[in-house]
Parts: sequence; C-alpha cells; structure tokens
Amino acid sequence: MSNENTQASPLGRSWKLWGGILALIIVAIIVSFFIPAEEENTAEPQGNQPTATTDEPAQTQPETESSEQGQCPDLSSDTAMPSEAPETDWQRHPVGMIAPTSAEHGPAVQDDDFWSCYSQTPSGALLAGLVMLSNISAGHAEAATESPTRDAFVENNAVDGSQELPNVEDYRIIMANQDEAVIEYTIQSSQASAYIQVDLVWSEDEDDWRLNLDNGNEPITGGEITDPSAYISWR
Repeated sequence: MSNENTQASPLGRSWKLWGGILALIIVAIIVSFFIPAEEENTAEPQGNQPTATTDEPAQTQPETESSEQGQCPDLSSDTAMPSEAPETDWQRHPVGMIAPTSAEHGPAVQDDDFWSCYSQTPSGALLAGLVMLSNISAGHAEAATESPTRDAFVENNAVDGSQELPNVEDYRIIMANQDEAVIEYTIQSSQASAYIQVDLVWSEDEDDWRLNLDNGNEPITGGEITDPSAYISWR
C-alpha cells in the first residue's frame, strides 16, 4: 500500500528505495545521512534523540519455543491509534539502527540480529516498521513476506555494519488495522531531514508484522518533509 513518491529529497536529488536503510541514489547522499562507524565510540547520539538509548546492541535473548514454531507470546490487544508516542525503551539493533522497544508491543524476541514478535495493533506496527527494516538489512529475508522479488530486495538492502544510521524523530500512521499498516517516520542527520514510509502486513504464519511485498509495490519509499506538523514527536 506504499505510495510511489517522486518528490525531490532535501538534498536536491530524487530518492531511491531504502537500499541498506536509507541508502540513496548516489554515494554523496549516502555519506550525508550516515556517520562512519569508527566515530561511534566518540560521538554521542544527538541531543534530540527521542529517549535515552543503549549504545550497545541489546543482549541476545534465548530463542523460545514459541519463536521456533513461528508463534509469538501474547502481547497488548489495545487497537487504539497512538495519538501520543507510546512509552518506549530505545535500543540499538545489531545492524545499527536505534529503534523503539516496548514490553507491551514488542519485540518480544530479540534473537541475535533478528528481532520479532509485535502486538497485532497500530502501536505494534509502529514499533515493528523500523525493526523489520533493520532485520532485512541484516540479511533476514523472513522480515518480508514471501515474494519472487524478496531475494533481490534483501540483497539491495543489505548493510555491512560500517555505517551509523540517522536519528528517528517523529512518526505518523497513514493507516493501520489488524491486517495492514502504513507508517511514516521522519529521520534527521546533521545535514538533512526526510521521511520514510513503511508498508507492513500482518503474517498469520509468523504471527507478526512483516514488510509487505505482496501487493507488488515497493514496501519502502521516502521523500522531503513538507508539513512537519503532521507528525507526532517521539519526545
């Protein structure tokens, strides 16, 4: 359900797909969004990071029987739209993205560099979008629905761990129900701001949200922020 976006980026160039989580059409744009990994130990997250973060990847939790069977533990069933940012603990996914986590909405399983198991709610989709992108970038095809294009999608979005990702600032839920969701997130680096839009679908087989490759559209699009007031701040 992602909408094709042809707007120019804040850097004056057209956007490409997520491509390694916000890798843009040319190297110059990639450089503008990413901070080299060797600076990670000396550079603190920007002062406007939504909440306190954990610099190191979250500790691996033992894989549970439910996750092995493709079933997740029971989480929140509150299907209300989050008009305010849910209470979250921001942790660094092993691939590098600092992502929101919640005891109520997930991820309930953090197995190596694949985080999974979110509530079947708008809040669960809101938190799942960023992490499913990170899972794909870590090479986990199962973060997207099965499709003839899935292998190419994973290959095009793989990262090598040498880059630090920009901060997530705000969100808005374009639509969400128990079956599908479209979420936008604003991101910011020292040189530019932009939004990314994530198309998710609920997988009955996985009992979890997944990037939507079912409808033939690209699950990730992005562009220039034209109305900042339309977004809800994480802070």
